[in-house]
Amino acid sequence: MATTTEIAQWMINTITSRQYEYQQVIVSDIEELFGREWVYENDNGNPAISPKVLAEFRKLHGGSIEWNKSERSWSI
Repeated sequence: MATTTEIAQWMINTITSRQYEYQQVIVSDIEELFGREWVYENDNGNPAISPKVLAEFRKLHGGSIEWNKSERSWSI
C-alpha cells in the first residue's frame, strides 16, 4: 500500500512533467494507481484527494506548484 508521501511525490512529478493538470485527472489517476481509499467526493460533489495527501503535497512542493481555484488545476 502506498503512503501519503509517495502519492504526494507522484503528484509533484506528474504535474511537473505535464506542467499543468486538472484536479479531476489527478484524482482519477490516484484512484487507478494507488486505490480508492485516497480519493473521495467532496461536499460539492466534485472528485477530491485525501486531505492527508494534499497536506503532504503542499509540504513537499513548498510553493513551487500553483493552484488555480477557478479552473481546479495545478501548474508550475
